[in-house]
Amino acid sequence: MAVKGEKCSGGKKSKDRLTALVAANMDGTDKLPLLVIGKFKKPRCFNNIAHLPVTYEANKKAWMDSTLFTKWVRRLDRRFLAEGRRVCLIVDNCTAHPDIKDLKAMKLVFLPPNTTSKLQPCDQGIIQNLKRFYRHRMLERLLLTINTADEGDDMVNINKQISLLDAVRMLRAAWNDVKQETVAKCFAHAGFVVRIT
Repeated sequence: MAVKGEKCSGGKKSKDRLTALVAANMDGTDKLPLLVIGKFKKPRCFNNIAHLPVTYEANKKAWMDSTLFTKWVRRLDRRFLAEGRRVCLIVDNCTAHPDIKDLKAMKLVFLPPNTTSKLQPCDQGIIQNLKRFYRHRMLERLLLTINTADEGDDMVNINKQISLLDAVRMLRAAWNDVKQETVAKCFAHAGFVVRIT
């Protein structure tokens, strides 16, 4: 841990990464479970854990790819079909988000190229809000760990005391902290409104 702009000394900058896919309906009443992508298929910290609070997938770079996206969409499609729902999913236009055929309960609508920052509701503040809550929880956890650490521990050892499981749990709690009103306002800011006819 270092102050922004400060040089990293005594080690390398951490390359630990997670990618989280967030999705919610327009009024914020249905925030879907997070899809979290890490680097390891079966992390040791997940041993003996019966149920994760998120959907977890893995690949070498911890990035979204077309295979993971397709698997996630098809899982959602089965869920929505079983619930008798019809859902339109607004998706940004990138190679990791292919057009998936044969969906029964979902329709994918792709944003035009280079418009994601203006039209994607999640980019209007939902993701930023999630990150803020997550960073707050992470900082609290780091401070607690520092306060209880042995005097000889350095920051590298302190950071290692926070597992992937801890990070996933904090991410889920942060997602729970994102308010329904925030989601609704971000959709409205992106131009999505309900018209009653």
